[in-house]
Amino acid sequence: MKQQLLSIFFVLTCLIGVSFAQTRQVTGKVTSAADGAPISGATVLLKGTSTATQTDANGQFVILAPDAAALIVRNIGYVEKLVTVSSNALNIRLETTEAALDEVVVVGYGSGTNLSTTVGSVARVSSKDIEGRPTANALEALQGKVPGLQVFTSSGEPSATQSVRLHGVGSLGGSSTPLYVLDGVPVSPNSIVSMNPSDYESITVLKDASATSIYGARAANGVIYFTSKKGNKGEKATITLRSQVGWSNLATTKAQENLMNSGELLNFWQETGYRTPAQIDQLRQQYPNDTQWYKYYNKEDAPMQQHDLNISGGSDKTTYFISSSYFDQEGLMYRSSFDRITLRSNIDSRLNDWVRVGLNLSGGYDVRELNGWGLNDTNGGLALLAPPFYTPYDANGNEYYDQQIPGWARWSPRYLADKNPADRKRKQFNPVGYIEVKPISGLSLKVQGGLDYTGDRYTTRRLPSFGSNFGNGQGTEESEEQIMRTIQNTAEYRFTVSEKHNLALLAGHEYVDFTRDFFMASSTGMTDDALILLPAGPSNRNVGQEKIQFAFNSYFGRASYDFDKKYFFDATIRQDASSRFGINNQTATFWSLGGMWNAKSELFLKDIAWINDLKVRASIGTTGNSEMLMTQQYSSLSTTGTSIYNGETAWGVVSPGNPNLSWESQRKLTIGFATTLLNKVNFDFEYYHRTTDDMLVNVPHPFTTGFANILENVGSLQNRGFDIALSVDVLSGSDYFFSPYINLNYNKEKITDLFQNRDYWVVPNTGVSWAIGQPVMYFYPVVAGVNPETGLQQWFVPGEDIAQTNKDPNNVTSVFNNANLQQNTGIKRYPPFNGGFGFTSGYKGFSVDAFFAFSQGKYLINNDRFFYENPSQFAGFNQSRDVLDYWKETGDVAKFPRYGQINQFDTSLIEDASFLRLKTLTIAYQLPRRILDRSKFFTGARIFYTGRNLFTATKYLGPDPEADSNLALGVNPNTKQSMFGLEIQF
Repeated sequence: MKQQLLSIFFVLTCLIGVSFAQTRQVTGKVTSAADGAPISGATVLLKGTSTATQTDANGQFVILAPDAAALIVRNIGYVEKLVTVSSNALNIRLETTEAALDEVVVVGYGSGTNLSTTVGSVARVSSKDIEGRPTANALEALQGKVPGLQVFTSSGEPSATQSVRLHGVGSLGGSSTPLYVLDGVPVSPNSIVSMNPSDYESITVLKDASATSIYGARAANGVIYFTSKKGNKGEKATITLRSQVGWSNLATTKAQENLMNSGELLNFWQETGYRTPAQIDQLRQQYPNDTQWYKYYNKEDAPMQQHDLNISGGSDKTTYFISSSYFDQEGLMYRSSFDRITLRSNIDSRLNDWVRVGLNLSGGYDVRELNGWGLNDTNGGLALLAPPFYTPYDANGNEYYDQQIPGWARWSPRYLADKNPADRKRKQFNPVGYIEVKPISGLSLKVQGGLDYTGDRYTTRRLPSFGSNFGNGQGTEESEEQIMRTIQNTAEYRFTVSEKHNLALLAGHEYVDFTRDFFMASSTGMTDDALILLPAGPSNRNVGQEKIQFAFNSYFGRASYDFDKKYFFDATIRQDASSRFGINNQTATFWSLGGMWNAKSELFLKDIAWINDLKVRASIGTTGNSEMLMTQQYSSLSTTGTSIYNGETAWGVVSPGNPNLSWESQRKLTIGFATTLLNKVNFDFEYYHRTTDDMLVNVPHPFTTGFANILENVGSLQNRGFDIALSVDVLSGSDYFFSPYINLNYNKEKITDLFQNRDYWVVPNTGVSWAIGQPVMYFYPVVAGVNPETGLQQWFVPGEDIAQTNKDPNNVTSVFNNANLQQNTGIKRYPPFNGGFGFTSGYKGFSVDAFFAFSQGKYLINNDRFFYENPSQFAGFNQSRDVLDYWKETGDVAKFPRYGQINQFDTSLIEDASFLRLKTLTIAYQLPRRILDRSKFFTGARIFYTGRNLFTATKYLGPDPEADSNLALGVNPNTKQSMFGLEIQF
């Protein structure tokens, strides 16, 4: 009791002393000593009291303190600092602890490793580069940010999924998509679109065998690991609200604006004799218009919005992160939109000193509309063929909505969308739960389970009131559920011997199974827009059902060792068994070996001040690829199917089966180094050599076998190249910074073996071919130009070996025959150079971040030009201005042949689609603390603008160079966005 009274007396004495001391308002700013960047969320505590405050997002704080008082400044990842109040404005610089510089990354299973001691090649993209971007998909945040990772957005649909490839194409027949992992559990690429990008703390790309081999049969194309956000221990609840609104437009209109206007088209028709002068005069009088059809078929300033709310914090034992979001974007084409709502709750808790549990719950619901009039459809992809003298509006300015456009004889795109509604409703659920037990020091036993669930309902209708099928409505309902379940059991033991020998041993088991259930029904004959359920359609009733299942059962292990944080080694092994493959090859074993040398720790480099860090690493190992089309899941089995014959159920052979079907196998060697110089320059270089064998390819067979092709393991493909990452802290101070950076990949591809002893194989209907000793190439008739004497188009006659390009000027022909003229064009299908560059900068509360993505050596078959540059073949339609450069008389040197000759599918359609695109521009202002303190409520506020695809430079003549395809036809092109946002914390 006496001790308690003395304690109370002491506290009261201190409080009285403080109250009588002269107090004043002290302001200050807390920055990092390493780079001068402001530190937000740092705690500033008046020593000896409970009076404390936190720095805002600009590192600023205000606190009442007496003269000569002491402040304790602390933040996670920085060395705590004691500061004496000597003025009313303090500049406090915190030293970074080693742990802060050493980010923890996940390179497989287990507890993860520090980035500086990771043997494998990994690249990490932080939440700063992911959240707040004007796109629904986190994958686009990776474009140009990770050397070696190619990310293209091929469509302007708001719900589009990006195509992603690491270090080139991994297979000629199988998938080249990386394995996606969310908090340790595999998920499908489509699931990523249904999640909120702002929920990710980081995205880590695992690139070499040392990092990926532990994932075995599914990691041949790399692994992309998504880590969701969590709360911090001992952190009071922080609420963050971000709200953004903006609009979308076409990313570029160069192709659309290159079509003729009314005067040019009518003059061209008269000049070529397609229409007589009298007919031209009549058209001018009847249709005195000049319509820019792309502005009619594509909306302008289509609205979009995104709103995020999250709460994070934690106690000594439990941390939490709770978030919700709403995203809504209207596409530029009619019946194109994406409306999504998501919820997430991540909770981790240490029950006692040896048991930890966690549960991450992520769910969402979205509605997607996809424009259905692309490809060869003049209601969408080829709508700009409409002559510009027609108009979609009457004399009073009213749209021809429920009647076809005079002259053009097509319905309004808005009418088409209204009368042919279609949407896909998706439910998404991704729970991940674990329990971790540490019975003795260094030993961790963990059980983790997860689910990747999507439930889709696809509804399409053709209303009975639709003018083209009046009184005959049509309806289709499709239901699809996909469930992938994962259970993992791991044991990890970390220990140290003699203070310098550090070891970590991991053993584990993983089981994954997948089920897809599909059901559809349809009918026609509805007569009333109010009665459009399927039973109201009395005709053509149809049902369909499908079920697909597969499973993996795997065992794996990893051993890691380092000596005195100087020499690092790791080894992994994994055995996979899969139900997808033949009875003779259902198991496979994969392995890797890796090493890293921390050269800076050697005595001969330790005292060299301008070299701050130098690490050399190398790895070699194997992985596999088991990804195939849904229709190929049972290709190893001889299967039968049912059909209706003569009104009764009939049986027939569907697949011949292949009991030897197995994984694609890949071996990858990686050598590289990373260095930091002058505490400013960061440089990372890697060379890789990747070989894929036994590719999953549909091999052609004689039709006499009963099958056009059979899925087999054949051929070999090689990818070699290098990755470069360079960043420089050019300016770094307490109030300013400027840091440019560049990421680059060069990839050289070569086919080393095919099937059936073939030297090459022309893939039917694609325009590309596989030839031994070469990359995937375009095979097309090669144009030799227009003969100035005759005005006829000419083509080079191929040599004996069509796998070799022949451009003999003495051997040309004006007679077109695709089969006889097809040869290697010498043009690569896949671009060898991809990357990005940009900078981050700031001054006081202002910041500007800009990022450019580029691709060099990218080519596309611009199939649209076959329609827009064929004036005699498609007479009566609008054409490109380029066709005005056509041959008219002997001696003319022209781009196009004389009028009347059809332009063919040849190399004139293969275009350089290399591009440079301003992918993201962000301008932000952080409100000063002095303004926020007036509210006594907000702890941080940020106003910002973000733009996407604001600038595009390309030689490509089509609507969008970024389309990832061999052929572009009726593309729904990329869009550009401008969004204004407000982010507040309280």
